[in-house]
Amino acid sequence: MISKRLIVSLGAVAVFLVVAWLMWPSDAGVVSGAGDMRRGGQVVAVETGPVARRSITDVALYTGTLQSGSQFMLAPKAGGRLRSLMVDIGDQVERGQVIAQLDDEEFVQAVAEQRAAVEVSQAQLEDAEAQLAVRRRSYERVSDLRRRNLASESEYDLARSEADAAAANVRVAQAQLAQREAALRGAEVRLSYTRVRAEWNGRGGDNVRYVGERFVDEGANIAANSPIISVIDLDALRAVTFVTDRDFARLRVGQATRVRSDARPGEELEGRVERIAPLLREDSRQARVEIRIENEERRLSPGFFVNVEVDVEQIDNALVVPRDAITRHGGQIGVFLLDDDFEGNEVDVRWVPVVEGVRTAEFVQILEPVIEGRVVTLGQHRLSDGSRVRLVSDDGFAG
Repeated sequence: MISKRLIVSLGAVAVFLVVAWLMWPSDAGVVSGAGDMRRGGQVVAVETGPVARRSITDVALYTGTLQSGSQFMLAPKAGGRLRSLMVDIGDQVERGQVIAQLDDEEFVQAVAEQRAAVEVSQAQLEDAEAQLAVRRRSYERVSDLRRRNLASESEYDLARSEADAAAANVRVAQAQLAQREAALRGAEVRLSYTRVRAEWNGRGGDNVRYVGERFVDEGANIAANSPIISVIDLDALRAVTFVTDRDFARLRVGQATRVRSDARPGEELEGRVERIAPLLREDSRQARVEIRIENEERRLSPGFFVNVEVDVEQIDNALVVPRDAITRHGGQIGVFLLDDDFEGNEVDVRWVPVVEGVRTAEFVQILEPVIEGRVVTLGQHRLSDGSRVRLVSDDGFAG
């Protein structure tokens, strides 16, 4: 049997160990797997990076939505029943291609009527020209007789008036023929409206586009100018985004951009700023910017959400620190700067508030104050102004 005295002794030892463990500093341990950290002026293990001068690029980041390079609706200029629709969503459409046919019986009949009227007018013109030829020959004979005093003045006047009247009839017949021909051309144009063609302006290889939407089905009665389909251009897309007044002044037409979409992870497409609105919207204080993206391989589609990067400024000889060196301490943004007074691999650090400039993926520009040396990049959360640190980075300061 274990004596009560032994049990009490063991219990006392256990209580002592628990109390000692609870009183041990809670932040004692290893920083980044190297070195011990002790408060009260003792050493904290950290990693560092250099303060340097280098060229950096200010990159503006925007989000936007893709739109087709151009989009328009195709609609008939005449109303009627849609007899057939030759294309559907996603189909290619060539310039000048017939995409729909309306019932055309009435228009065909109108063309036939006008063609018959033209033929009547042509016959009337031929008759008038024949009458004119007869009247002119009669007038010439009477004129000859009159010169020889073999015809009276009244006979001469009658022959001349008849010739003039015949010439007038020819002109009337010519005008009537022209009128009928114009009416025929109008009827033929209206007949052509029953064949809906894909037409658009463009140059070069801009001859193929795609059906984006379909609004009606075959057999439907549609009114003139009612949309049948929409046609979109996929060879070139537009990323539409909005910028604030800060970036508005730094953008210009022709600037190169990089475009990414979550729909195509890991892919990057080139683009160029194509249009910049000359005014900012009053409600948002932003201006519309359109970025042209070549899309010949159809990697993107209208409606995609995209991220756009624009190199807006190149800064030479900028004072920079590693991005990880920037931290918040005492409500301020700054860095922990290493003193020059080393003792082996140990050194004191001091807190330096800074004014940031351009941020990149790796560096942050320091506008104020001018600093030099090295800054802490890992372990700042355990530091305060004047802390002692041990360097554990593999950059010439190994500890």
